[in-house]
Amino acid sequence: MLKNKYNMSMWQGSTFGLTITIKNEANNTPKNITGQNVRMQIRSTYDATTAEETLTTETGEITITDGANGTFHIQLSAARTANLDVDLSTLSTVKISDTQSVKIPKAVYVYDLELVNGSEVNKILYGDVNVYGEVTRNV
Repeated sequence: MLKNKYNMSMWQGSTFGLTITIKNEANNTPKNITGQNVRMQIRSTYDATTAEETLTTETGEITITDGANGTFHIQLSAARTANLDVDLSTLSTVKISDTQSVKIPKAVYVYDLELVNGSEVNKILYGDVNVYGEVTRNV
């Protein structure tokens, strides 16, 4: 099994944010990422020729908040998550309390997240992005 799999969930039309801290494998201490770049793409499938979304430190969707301690923040605006299509015919059960659940349209995308230091590229995370449909929209 590959390490570092993390499945994300986001609501279509809502701002998505996630803070991540990278640690050194050898001793589990924070990895210094000062001066490095982080990039991420979300695609409909692994073999899709175009990305649905591209996020990078260079374009501002990813911000290194504490480089010495390996921490960065990913943020995708509500307008951009609204552009991630969901399949209205595919309903997924979402638990909203201990006793209640609802069926909501959902789509599953894939992503990976990479740390770039010059010509060296290291995969940090990969997995699915579950996007749940929104009801409230600007009219």
